[in-house]
Amino acid sequence: TVRRGDKSKTPADRIKAVQKADKANKKCADTGDVGPTYVILDYNCFVCTQVAGIHREFNHKVKGITMSKFTDEEVEQIETAGGNDAHNAKYLARWEARDFPLPDPSDTAKVKEFLRMKYVEKRWMRSSRDDRRGGYGDRERRRDSRPRDRDRERDRDRDRERRDSRGRDRDRDRDREKDKAESEAREKEREEREQR
Repeated sequence: TVRRGDKSKTPADRIKAVQKADKANKKCADTGDVGPTYVILDYNCFVCTQVAGIHREFNHKVKGITMSKFTDEEVEQIETAGGNDAHNAKYLARWEARDFPLPDPSDTAKVKEFLRMKYVEKRWMRSSRDDRRGGYGDRERRRDSRPRDRDRERDRDRDRERRDSRGRDRDRDRDREKDKAESEAREKEREEREQR
C-alpha cells in the first residue's frame, strides 16, 4: 500500500508515482503487458490499452492516466488500494497458469474470455471463507504469487517467441518466393534478348 501522495502534485503525477512505486503496477494486471497507461477505477488496477477497451465493454470505469481528469477521491483510492499486487491477490488467488494462461493482449477473444472469468464469474477470486479458514496472509500471498508470476512471464515469453518464429518463417518464405520470381523473370528476359 502506498501512502497518500503530495496534494501539490497533479493527479496524473500522483497516479504515476503509485505506478512507479511497485513493479507489479508497471505491467498490465490482466495480461502482464509492460507499460499500462489506464486505470480501472472499479478495481484500482493498471492495465494496457487493449485491455482497457475490453473493460469498457464490461461497463467498468476506465480512465487514461495522463488523458483523464481524476477527482481527489479517485486518486486517494488508487494510492491506498495496493495496486495490481493487491488486486490480483484477490481476483487471481486460486488461478493457475496451466489452467488458463494469461492472454496475449492482441487476442481479443481470449482477453474477453479471461476478463469474463476473472471479473464476472469471479472464478479465481479469494472468498471470505478462505480468510476465515486462515487462507492467504499478505506475506504468504506474495510468496505464492512469485512462482506464478514467473510461470506467467515464461509462458508469455514462449508464446511471443513462437509468434516471432512463425513471422520470421513467413518472411523467409516470402523472400524466397520473391527471389525465385525475380530470378525467373531475369532468366526469361535474358532468353528473350538472346532470341532477338
